[in-house]
Amino acid sequence: MSHPVQPQFQSISSSIFINHTPGILTITDANTTIGYCRYTESGEIEYIFVNSASRRKGHAKQLLKIVEERLQRKLSFQTPLSPLGKKLKDFYTTESCQAVGPV
Repeated sequence: MSHPVQPQFQSISSSIFINHTPGILTITDANTTIGYCRYTESGEIEYIFVNSASRRKGHAKQLLKIVEERLQRKLSFQTPLSPLGKKLKDFYTTESCQAVGPV
């Protein structure tokens, strides 16, 4: 009998939390989902989203960094990509998210 996978919760500040289950990572606060990333075990980013009210604060980069650390591999991006997704991919491939610290 297999046991259901339990989500892992981590606090990255007094008001921001990370919820991680295999293939899905979310950043939330007490009121809403700040960001969301769905990925495969082979390191493909299937979908990444950051709430418009929380954009330009490093949350997407933080999501990628966490996924990369968990999988221990470089990530790739599935198509199609939105214009913001293309910018994030360009950042990831040229700058590397390793330099991004906690938000």
